[in-house]
Amino acid sequence: MEKTHTDLLKGLVGAGIKWRYGEKPDDLTKRRIIWELAYIINEVYVDYYLMAFWIFRQSLKDINYWARGGVSSSIICYCLGLTEIDPIKYGLHAERFVNDEPPKFQFDIESSRFGEFMNRVEEVLVANEKDFDIASVRSCLFQDVNPSPYLNKKIERQIPNDLDDEIARYALSFPETMNLFDSYVRRKEGKEEWKPTGIVQLDKIMAPTFGLLAYQEQMLDILKDCFRCTAVERNHIRRSIQRGDVEQVEAYKNELFANLKDLTIEEAERVWGVLVSNPKAFLKAHAVSRVIEKY
Repeated sequence: MEKTHTDLLKGLVGAGIKWRYGEKPDDLTKRRIIWELAYIINEVYVDYYLMAFWIFRQSLKDINYWARGGVSSSIICYCLGLTEIDPIKYGLHAERFVNDEPPKFQFDIESSRFGEFMNRVEEVLVANEKDFDIASVRSCLFQDVNPSPYLNKKIERQIPNDLDDEIARYALSFPETMNLFDSYVRRKEGKEEWKPTGIVQLDKIMAPTFGLLAYQEQMLDILKDCFRCTAVERNHIRRSIQRGDVEQVEAYKNELFANLKDLTIEEAERVWGVLVSNPKAFLKAHAVSRVIEKY
């Protein structure tokens, strides 16, 4: 029986699991792969992933490149070799990449060979136009593929001992979060006091950044671990907070507070205060990509 595109993707992912995680990946890794693969299939994104795999495998053989942003959040992308960042290791979530819109594959390509890369891409697209909806793939797959002069002369450098600190500083280094950046540095250096809240689920999420909301991933973790939201609910609430949709955010809050399982009302209010404390929270996947790219 002829293999379907779904069969092909499952086969590629299966081989990638062994390559990245060995014969016996742990339970967390297996659950993440099963969930993400099921979501990709259910949302009819299989062709996007297959085309990304074939295009970049054939077009980037000897060209320097680096995956950015949401690509690094996807364990399927990691298993396909589209990114060198393990989302499990860095606590990155696929909800931000695999959601109710087609995934956007973001890559930097060495600028001196960018034209050559795009010519190769066109050849791959033409060669596969009978098997895929090329117009649809073309409109979504390359919305954010950019030339990068930095990659022309990529230099090997030693990764610092405290990479997490550098990632957090990058995420907070933008004008709208500079007050949080300053507070983070002071807390890191012991010059500003920070005390855990005593809410176990929240403190575990916030301890790495000394109680400051730096990442969108922290928002998703809070909604998952403190309010038991589904993946889709988490992403919708996060987006409403970041858009500043006050009415919608309040509606979500009322719904969640009416169905509390693990928190008292007082605890929930404190957790919610942290959740909405930084609407400009940065996507950790972007920060990880940008920082590690230097090394």
